[in-house]
Parts: sequence; C-alpha cells; structure tokens
Amino acid sequence: MTHSYINPSEKVDTSKIESDNSGKSSMSDRECIYKCLDNSRQLAGLDRKQVARLCDEFVVERTKEELQNEYPPL
Repeated sequence: MTHSYINPSEKVDTSKIESDNSGKSSMSDRECIYKCLDNSRQLAGLDRKQVARLCDEFVVERTKEELQNEYPPL
C-alpha cells in the first residue's frame, strides 16, 4: 500500500545526534550490569532477594570525585 503524502520539511542528517560524541566515557560492562540490576529491584516477576544478591556482587566502587563528575551540581 502506498500513500501520497510528501514531507514538506528539509531532510536533516541526524547521525551526529545519534552518535555518542558527548565526550562522556562509556561505562564498563560491570557498571552496566549493576545499573540494570539496580533498576529492576522492584520489578514484578523477579526474586527480590536474588536481585539484591546480584547487585551486591556487581556493585562498582567509585570515589566521591567520580560520582560528582557523573552528576554535576545544577
């Protein structure tokens, strides 16, 4: 099925927006796993004790300076 709509706006190259050129270093695999687990602590269908145990295994120790760089004051 085709349509007759023609988009009147200019084409925009969004590749710059989608790429990760923010200067922010990517997180480690361990930190990524921890964030996923931490965000799913109260997720229905998961054993909360198991998720808490896994969070304790994958926790990433960071200094106070590293935390402040991640979340700068507003």
